[in-house]
Amino acid sequence: MSDNDEGEAWSVADAMNKLREAIAQNEQSIEDLFASIDGDDDGKINGPELFMGLQKIVGDRLSPGQVSMIIKALDANEDNRVDLEELRSALLSEEE
Repeated sequence: MSDNDEGEAWSVADAMNKLREAIAQNEQSIEDLFASIDGDDDGKINGPELFMGLQKIVGDRLSPGQVSMIIKALDANEDNRVDLEELRSALLSEEE
């Protein structure tokens, strides 16, 4: 097994697919997933929370650049944090 180092590209689509898989495997709702990542329960996911949440949920360590890329892609209102609606929209919009 290899670590997910900077050398291995990790796209936003990959992150969304891994989160969808985690939701399905754990039989969670998007709200449950969001709550499990939102460490301080402020209704927003920031960079450190996303880093820790993805590591806990899907077991992959992401670089700060990858976390930043995911937040920028999901952050519709450009406040550098992801709220529940932004996460829900991203998870549902890319499903085929």
